[in-house]
Amino acid sequence: MRTAWRPPPWFAAPAPRIRFLHELKAVGATTHPATKQYPGGFHIHLTLHADGLPARQVCIQFSQHSPDTPRVSVGGPSRSPHRYSDGTLCMWHPDDPRHTRWVPGDGAADLVTRIAVHLIKEAWWRRTAEWIGPEVTHGDPDPLNDPRPHIETD
Repeated sequence: MRTAWRPPPWFAAPAPRIRFLHELKAVGATTHPATKQYPGGFHIHLTLHADGLPARQVCIQFSQHSPDTPRVSVGGPSRSPHRYSDGTLCMWHPDDPRHTRWVPGDGAADLVTRIAVHLIKEAWWRRTAEWIGPEVTHGDPDPLNDPRPHIETD
């Protein structure tokens, strides 16, 4: 059985990776050398300064099999109704309209902005139990991620 040909991921050539890293620096993100290998993918470690929050360590991973969907891990408080079971951010639903999702053509600055906005929404949710803006729920409430029993500060 033959598999369908897929074009290489956007980050396979040096120019798009260099452009992405240059855009990160242009928005003031401090990038750090990767601490582990990510075979077949592209990943970046950076420090993010979102308004009203302490600096956060962020890892953005792009896999070879899903290059248009970054997996974003963030240090600091993690209780949130919009994180996957592995702790990565759930910033949009895969079936959302194009204008609500990030795609590589949007660039690094747009992705970093989306991450910062998501972290600000999480901080607000941890303080008030209110999610600001549209959302797709992840099913039944998770008692481990309910902010009401224990309010966290960011």
